[in-house]
Amino acid sequence: MKNFLFLTTILSFIFSVSAYAQCDKCNPASEEVDFCYTDTRFEGLCAKFKEGKSYFYMDRKKKELRIDFDFNKSSDPLSYKKMVTNKKLKISAIELLFIQTAIEVWNDEKIKIGYEFLPSGLGIKVLTKGDGEKPQKGQKVTVHYTGLLEDGKKFDSSRDRNRPFEFNVGVGEVIKGWDEGVMNLPVGSRAMLLIPAELGYGSRAIGPIPANSTLFFDIEVIGVK
Repeated sequence: MKNFLFLTTILSFIFSVSAYAQCDKCNPASEEVDFCYTDTRFEGLCAKFKEGKSYFYMDRKKKELRIDFDFNKSSDPLSYKKMVTNKKLKISAIELLFIQTAIEVWNDEKIKIGYEFLPSGLGIKVLTKGDGEKPQKGQKVTVHYTGLLEDGKKFDSSRDRNRPFEFNVGVGEVIKGWDEGVMNLPVGSRAMLLIPAELGYGSRAIGPIPANSTLFFDIEVIGVK
């Protein structure tokens, strides 16, 4: 087993990631999926993922396999050992490398499901659409928010303090992702904002927020004046 894992480590240096989410390159899935991963250097292999499921599908040319997997433990080598030792699956070294890479890509991609991305790179997933006016530059807005890191760890919340936050929108009082996001949400809206580092705190580390962090905010626009 040690020699097998060593081989996959060596192979990982040989192959670079060249993935594309094109399900039309794969066999028809047994159910609707959210993301497909293929790579031209892994001929005949395709991984197909569905959000919230503890399994995925892998195509071996014309055959589709369902593989059970705990994505919360994707960094644990034992999770992959279970695949390799499953005699029914018969996973090869090349296939394991493909699977490891596919799951890594999926872990990055699944957080983007449901977001509409603006040209700036800001992602907005509307949870509740309000029927009020959109805040305009310079207006004072009142919001409730919860801030999350990529791993889901909460770092701040006005809800926990039971005290809404007020700021003048569009004039640089908050990070760029907030300014742009709030001005795209009518009053009464609640949404998730996916804010890349360049629209957040960039290379600065701010308290519990590491440098170069992608941030997520569950934000509700309560009022504007």
